[in-house]
Amino acid sequence: MRYKTIVEKNESSLLQIIKAVECFNVGGFLESLRKRNLSTYEIDQLADEVKEYQLKMNREVKALVKFSENFLTSYATENNRCYETAEKLFDHIRSTISGARKVLRKTCPRRMHRQPEGKEQPLFYLRSTLTVGTHTGDLFGIESFELSVQELFRVMTTFFTTIIGTLGLCHKMIVSEREIREDAERCLDIYNDTCAKLMDEVNQMSHWLGAVKQLPDNELLKRKQHARSEKTFARENYHQYTPTDLKQMLVLEVIRRAQNDGLTEEEALLWPNDHQQALKVRRVIPLFDQLGAEGMKGKMDSGLVIEFLKWCKVDSKLEKRLYQYFCRAYKEQGGKLQTLGWSSISQVRKDRRDRDISDEEQAASFERQLAKIA
Repeated sequence: MRYKTIVEKNESSLLQIIKAVECFNVGGFLESLRKRNLSTYEIDQLADEVKEYQLKMNREVKALVKFSENFLTSYATENNRCYETAEKLFDHIRSTISGARKVLRKTCPRRMHRQPEGKEQPLFYLRSTLTVGTHTGDLFGIESFELSVQELFRVMTTFFTTIIGTLGLCHKMIVSEREIREDAERCLDIYNDTCAKLMDEVNQMSHWLGAVKQLPDNELLKRKQHARSEKTFARENYHQYTPTDLKQMLVLEVIRRAQNDGLTEEEALLWPNDHQQALKVRRVIPLFDQLGAEGMKGKMDSGLVIEFLKWCKVDSKLEKRLYQYFCRAYKEQGGKLQTLGWSSISQVRKDRRDRDISDEEQAASFERQLAKIA
């Protein structure tokens, strides 16, 4: 009789396999050897196979643990709902399932008669001698058997313990994800935390907007605009969209809010949360020549430029982009001085940092310069 070896990709299968494997004990192990009548050579071969499966599982478990670390606290992932549906999850534990199937299948009783027509084939992990039935161990214990039997029992014990831990982690994630999705407050917290972490990347995504005259549609943004509340939106869309979807939504939100306040796309990405500062910077740039900005040979004074960059209140990672924005706006406003290359600015910026001149000191210095021409 054949056994069904296909594992359905769902939570029920996980629980069934865990329950079956938890039944592994020395009695069932010895009984399976008796029923299969394995030779010493076959026992050694099986032990080697289990060791190979164990090595594959070990690599898989490490990857699965790493994958699970940030999954629940990330609002959007590339593996949305993978624990709930278990489909992508099973791809992450392919070797674990495959190894379990091969080992348990070899310990299923041999049945020569055919399965009655219309009757479903029994599942391999529900028929293995290792996991089904009550068996008494040997009177003298496993130690009374030859070393090959003892070694096989040892590697199988490790093997099945790893399976229980791996599938147990998967099931824990399924339950945890379900609990989070039912908690709107927690979903909102995760959403806000994820958005805050993504803002640096959001500021770097505007390149794809450069050649776009009309802002693209975004399904996640539409859902947010039509949601009854922010909490409802956060709960309904937790683990439903990819990070790219979420980043694009944030970019569009930043730009559309900025457009309403009269900012350009570039200004929106440089000052996503401080539109008043963006407008203030825009007003100051045409006044730059009045601030004593001339350095050597008709070029700008690098020190004043750096003080200006710090005064702008932009993250240091965006200062190169800010300087490029400044140079374009300065020339468009008829600035007379020759602007410097970014490498020169960057070097002076580094020198000042090495001399422990704080950003606050430099911003305050520029503010004093502005006060002189007010």
